[in-house]
Amino acid sequence: MEQQILQAVEIALSGSADMGLKSQAIDFINQVKSTEEGYNSCLDILVNSISEGAALNQEFKFFILQVLEENLSRLAPEQLFSLSQKLFQYTNYLVSSEANEPVFLRNKLAAVMGNLFSYSYTNVNPNFIKDLLSIVSGQSLLAYDLYSRIMLAIHTEIGDRFITRSREIQDRNNIIKDQIRVSDMELLVADWQKVLSNPEIVKSDDVLLNNYLKIVGSYISWMEITLFINQGFISTLLQYLNKPQQRSETCATLIEVISKKMKPLNKIELISILDLCSIINSFKETDDLEFNEWIAKLANQTGLELLYALEQSEGQLFDSINDQILALWPSILTLLSNEYDDVSQHVFGFIQQYLLDCKKYQKLKSIDLLSSLLNKLVLKMKFDEDDDGTDDESAEQFEEIRSKLKVFQDTIAVLSPDLYLEVISIVIEQSIFSHGEDSGKTNWRNLELGLFELSKFGDSLKNNLIDVPKNQIHESKPFMLFREFFIRLIKSDLILKIDHPRIQSDFFDLIVRHYNFITNNSSGLESEFAELVPRILEIFTSPLGLFNNSEKTRLRCWYLFFRFVKLSKPVLSNPTYIENLFVKLQPLLVVKAELPTQDEDDVVIENDNFSTQLNLFESLGLLVASSAVDDNLKVEMINIVFQPLFNDLEKCIASNDSNVKLLSLQANHLLLAIGTFTRGYELDSRNRFTNDVVAKVDNAAHVVLVTLEHFSKFEVVRESARFAFARFIPFLGNRINNHLSKLISLILAANNLNIMELADFLSFLGQVVYKFKSEDNTYQLLNDLLTPLFDKVFVLLEYNGENNEYESMPDIIRDKEVLKRAYMNLISAIITNHLSSLFITETNKQKFPVILESLVKNAYIISETNSARSAITQLINIVTVMGASGGKIDDPLDKYSNALPAIEGVDEYLMDKVLHISFEIPFQNQQFDLKDAQYRLIAQEISVLLKTYQEKNGEPFLNVLSSYLISLGLSQNLMNDFGTHLVKLDQKDFKKYFVNFISELKGK
Repeated sequence: MEQQILQAVEIALSGSADMGLKSQAIDFINQVKSTEEGYNSCLDILVNSISEGAALNQEFKFFILQVLEENLSRLAPEQLFSLSQKLFQYTNYLVSSEANEPVFLRNKLAAVMGNLFSYSYTNVNPNFIKDLLSIVSGQSLLAYDLYSRIMLAIHTEIGDRFITRSREIQDRNNIIKDQIRVSDMELLVADWQKVLSNPEIVKSDDVLLNNYLKIVGSYISWMEITLFINQGFISTLLQYLNKPQQRSETCATLIEVISKKMKPLNKIELISILDLCSIINSFKETDDLEFNEWIAKLANQTGLELLYALEQSEGQLFDSINDQILALWPSILTLLSNEYDDVSQHVFGFIQQYLLDCKKYQKLKSIDLLSSLLNKLVLKMKFDEDDDGTDDESAEQFEEIRSKLKVFQDTIAVLSPDLYLEVISIVIEQSIFSHGEDSGKTNWRNLELGLFELSKFGDSLKNNLIDVPKNQIHESKPFMLFREFFIRLIKSDLILKIDHPRIQSDFFDLIVRHYNFITNNSSGLESEFAELVPRILEIFTSPLGLFNNSEKTRLRCWYLFFRFVKLSKPVLSNPTYIENLFVKLQPLLVVKAELPTQDEDDVVIENDNFSTQLNLFESLGLLVASSAVDDNLKVEMINIVFQPLFNDLEKCIASNDSNVKLLSLQANHLLLAIGTFTRGYELDSRNRFTNDVVAKVDNAAHVVLVTLEHFSKFEVVRESARFAFARFIPFLGNRINNHLSKLISLILAANNLNIMELADFLSFLGQVVYKFKSEDNTYQLLNDLLTPLFDKVFVLLEYNGENNEYESMPDIIRDKEVLKRAYMNLISAIITNHLSSLFITETNKQKFPVILESLVKNAYIISETNSARSAITQLINIVTVMGASGGKIDDPLDKYSNALPAIEGVDEYLMDKVLHISFEIPFQNQQFDLKDAQYRLIAQEISVLLKTYQEKNGEPFLNVLSSYLISLGLSQNLMNDFGTHLVKLDQKDFKKYFVNFISELKGK
């Protein structure tokens, strides 16, 4: 058996073994692990290796230990005792033979022993710890090593707070700890102190000494603290702070010591006895980054424990605690200022808690201390001298630290507004303005810090951290101070002379973020803002901004320029200035499409920056619309933007280039640019369009259609044409009917129209319905469109691929559900905009039954909850305008309905389907569970359907409902109760009744 197991292990671990043979070996190994025979064989092999003195293969030995560990939970008490005896025998053998076991085998043996301890200590082998201590009696280095690893493994099993355990295991571990406290605690602590007091016992082995320190830190949380806190043990522990190889672990142990739960007075006494504040203050920064971090962690935990004691004592021990906190602060401030963020951020926890506690305990607040802290925070928020500010990853990490520091700064602003204003004003003045216009003396890091603090100063005013009454903010000193700095910055040439991408981005971010400080109506700043706008636009359009050499900064500025124009709505009135501005920006408006590529992982990479460039087009649209100039100049500005785009479209259409994909993408970009500029104009025009402007947009619509006609087979062009037309609607009004018919016919004629594109097109038509519901031309257009449109919808919904592969493709299923909802939303738009007669015109009446049937069908597909609910909603809409109306449209606002003949059979169909939907969906579907919010919404929608039909049809509907409910087996009394509530309750209350009705019946 031994040979079989050995061979199986070797084959399983082999990198060159035959896969079939390897699979057999793994199956055999798993069988060995899971059977009692396999367990006994492995234990025998291990024991026999002692008596025979035969060295086992290392991997084989690891496997044996693995088998023993995995079988522990299945062993009977007598087996556990036997295993305990044999493993101690094996451990003593290793010690006596001075076996040179690799670390992974020592750790595995320790893990098995630790696990065995948890199963056997309380009722199988209560002498386990004494047996363990006997191993180290001979003072063998290997014995101490194995002992320390086993003790740490025992802690992992019974005391590690970071391992989640079941209630049963936790209770067992508590019993184990109680027994250790009674039987073995003093022996263990004495042994640990003996070794740590005389490190020569373990030959000053660094790993061993660190393990013993870990043991103390691990066990102290649940052992009797007085055994550790005696003068001998304290001095023993503290001496290791001066030993380079043990000082980090000593800090970790001291953190565990002071973190032990105890009463506030005892905690303060403990920290005093350890004299931690003095010890921490005595350490200077070293080249050992790890030790610096541990000192920071120790200082942080010491401070936190003092603050916790303050809270728990409800301030009664304030004086003694505050003395120690004040003694600790010099170290906290030094550690905060450490050049490495990995060190300084370890004291953030204490700083945060201290500032929060200052709000609770006013006596804790020291202005001198807060001043020192605030100055340290500010300096910490400055870029390091060795950081050039251009590395994205480094900058992201720095900003994360900054955001935490900024929270502390804000808290200080709340605690002491005057101090905050004083310090931040000095920082901003010195960082930005101290060198005047002499940029040669300005370090970009200082300027960047000033811009950052100025922006955060503005944020603090917006959030009113300084606690000024709201109605006085704009007259307050802080507001005036910020505005003064802000205006000085805008007027200064310093920004123009510092060529650093970080400075440039920060400046424009600042302008966009806080523009309202100089546009606020209540402060009478409109004229001042008007004076500043040309200056701001000058800087934006300088090489610092929109024309920046750094692509990242340039693209960011394009976006920020749009945000500034959109938010501040600057009014330009100088015709020459406006014309020069547009001419200046023309080079940035050249559109050049580039096809996406794929990287080595087949990820699609977009190669152009067009989506960001669109911000420029929208910005210019906004500027034209908001400008206070005559209409002729506005038309000229529109020409400046439109004409190059029209020319490029003409080139696309006339091109013989074989790369039609690139041509179609170029056409797409040009159409999007036209539509985006138009959107910008419309956003700030307040729908006041002169005839000349409308004529320009009308011409653009014609250009779009010509382009679409040429590139109609390309989805990207159809999409951009639809986008542009949606933006033309506010301008053209009913004039758009001259173009819509062609647009729609071109799109619907496309033989490659996909599901999502059609869904988007339906949404576009919904917009048309809403905007032109009163136009006869639009009505006729929709009348001609409806049947072929819905035919296209039904074809795409029903098509499942050549081999029904779509049924198993989640993305196609999801897209189809989107199309269903878009189709039903269009039905809703038609009905709610009083155009229901479109369904029963001579052109569309043959399609109406198909539409009704599709709604009923989708109502039953409750796995698609959103679509099902939407289908029921549309049936409610149809019932509202056609229910019990003899096949006529009952909508007085539908001006086309009276002239149309009735549709026979609609009343009977609707009544039948309403009844079946209302009771079959909730009662014939097992998955229809009202505990699910989505199904509950469907039930509520069904209740509205019933209530709507009852209100439309009255007594006839109740009679049919009565017969139907009786046919379902409901009692006369229950049926009467249902009918009474249906009639008497309003819609809101009937929803509640109907949900309870379903719940009670399904519960029975």
